[in-house]
Amino acid sequence: MSPYRAKKRFGQHFLTSKSVISRMIELIAPGPELTVLEIGPGRGVLTLPLTQSGAKIVAVEFDRDLIGHVKRAVIGYENVKVINADFVSFDPDSEGLTKFALVGNLPYNITTPVIDWCVRYRDRIQYAVFMVQREMAARLAATPGHKDWSPLGIFTQLFFDIERCFDVSARSFSPPPKVVSAVIRLTPRASDLQVDWSSFESLVRASFRHRRKLLINNLVPDIVPSDEFAIALLGSIGIPKNCRAEQVTIEQFDQLAIAIADERKSW
Repeated sequence: MSPYRAKKRFGQHFLTSKSVISRMIELIAPGPELTVLEIGPGRGVLTLPLTQSGAKIVAVEFDRDLIGHVKRAVIGYENVKVINADFVSFDPDSEGLTKFALVGNLPYNITTPVIDWCVRYRDRIQYAVFMVQREMAARLAATPGHKDWSPLGIFTQLFFDIERCFDVSARSFSPPPKVVSAVIRLTPRASDLQVDWSSFESLVRASFRHRRKLLINNLVPDIVPSDEFAIALLGSIGIPKNCRAEQVTIEQFDQLAIAIADERKSW
């Protein structure tokens, strides 16, 4: 089989560092009792040691030209299945996956959709180990008041504990990306959300619609009918009227969603 060249349009950068591969495998801690869903196996550098552990592996690869390379890497093993599909639209029910660890060196251009996928299927994920762009790791682990605080981080932290494990230099890839990467681990946590998910998600997304605007200006009129109502609602849970969304905590968004739901009955 001829050598495979990374495709720029897919954001492909193949991990080549044996030490990084080893550290990721240690974090994943695969074994015969584990099912692993791998995102974008690429040339199989993680797929092979995962398969050798005895774990059940389902590897989802979007680039059909890579399928042969991955299958050749794990030839002779019966505990691995390689699927040609777009992971973002992948349904775990199609493979009977009810509980699994999620693993991947994520192409940077699909990291956000993958995190959204994790939130959607959070009840099935035992834990996730991802390689992402270091700036993305910072966004996911950001705290209120920081410029990186965003819906993505809020939704992730609502359902997962986030551990930033280690950084990975560009030299660890072929071809080298122009950014530093980071390995993160997501562990599911019980959500304290008191309002329904749909209402919470809509409120948070609306609140960050225009980051430089005050929170009130993002809420009126789509979420709250008037400035007066918005000021009263914010004040009832201790949020200043000149607050921006990046200053609001997860708990305050939850309280605000509850207050809005209660007040809508009188609008």
